[in-house]
Amino acid sequence: MSVEGLTPSQRLQSLTAIIGTAFGVGVAVAAVVPLLANALQRDGYSATMIGLNALMFPAAVIVVGPFVPRIIARLGPLQAIYLGLGMAAAAVMLFPAMPTFYAWCVIRFIVGMASAVHWVASETWMNLLAQDNNRSRIMGVYAAVMSLGFVCGPLIINATGIDGWLPFAAVSAAILLALAPMLAARQVAPSIPAHKSGGLLHMVAAAPLVMAAALVTGFVDTGLFNQIPIYQTRAGFTMQESNLSLSIFMAGNFALQLPLGWLADHTSRRGMLLASTVVVAVGAIAYPFVLGSDILWILLFLWGGVGFGIYTLGLALMGERFAPANLAAANAAFIMMYELGSMTGPVVVGGAIDLWSRFGLPVVVAVAALALLAFGLVTNRRR
Repeated sequence: MSVEGLTPSQRLQSLTAIIGTAFGVGVAVAAVVPLLANALQRDGYSATMIGLNALMFPAAVIVVGPFVPRIIARLGPLQAIYLGLGMAAAAVMLFPAMPTFYAWCVIRFIVGMASAVHWVASETWMNLLAQDNNRSRIMGVYAAVMSLGFVCGPLIINATGIDGWLPFAAVSAAILLALAPMLAARQVAPSIPAHKSGGLLHMVAAAPLVMAAALVTGFVDTGLFNQIPIYQTRAGFTMQESNLSLSIFMAGNFALQLPLGWLADHTSRRGMLLASTVVVAVGAIAYPFVLGSDILWILLFLWGGVGFGIYTLGLALMGERFAPANLAAANAAFIMMYELGSMTGPVVVGGAIDLWSRFGLPVVVAVAALALLAFGLVTNRRR
């Protein structure tokens, strides 16, 4: 159905359905990451090998990304989401059936390819239905629902353990759970206009700040998520305190997306994005100096929310910048840039901690955020 043909109630029904898929996907992603890492560690694989396996997901997204808009255009967004999530749920069940390292690398690559289809289709769907007066809030709700899934995902592994078929069946069930809301969307799925050609470089040139925001968010958010426990443990925190810090970081991720979206809708999306980079940079600079105080918990909460908020605001800016026929291609490029950042962030931040234990992480994160700020100011002046 064309977006213009949807009534306000149908538009709300469609948005509710597609945003509802984000919870199950968030649960599955946050469950499968520690599941595979702990299972490989149990089987005696090194941290390097575990990291290589983890790279299969973002590598798959980057490889398949250019083809996803064509898949969505051919199948339609609803069928594309069924295909992507169905393939991912089935592939997860191959892990216990083929318990070898190289098989797991191939399976994780397949899961990444399938997930990319849902990722691009769902975010394109939302941007097509969003309007200029509520676009940031819709993206904020989406990010918050996804973040709530991230919070719940590890609880599944705590309950099932990592042995046998049960944990993989639980992850697969979470993916299939994400399909349930789509039953309410069969009559209100938006039609996506015919895909127009345009590769990654074309999309980067068309919206450089949007794509830079995706790259920096992937770099900073993934780098912090992976390295905060390492950084704080080396600073003298217990493992339990470091894990609590990560939980508070993710709680901010969940709680602040909607307020940021509301502010952006009522002010300036571009301005809020650049202000968020300032908050991330200031938080990074302050981080090593508040480690022993209660201010740390406030900082981590704000850091987690505002840091991922750059992704949310970037999505809203993308919907504002691109015509409907280009949205799927633009979204694919946006996600590819995010995954490129997520591949490099943990490595660079981890290396910085090894070189300069107290200030390595803060310096790298602050430099990345300030680089995005400077880039945004320069492109704004040129515009």
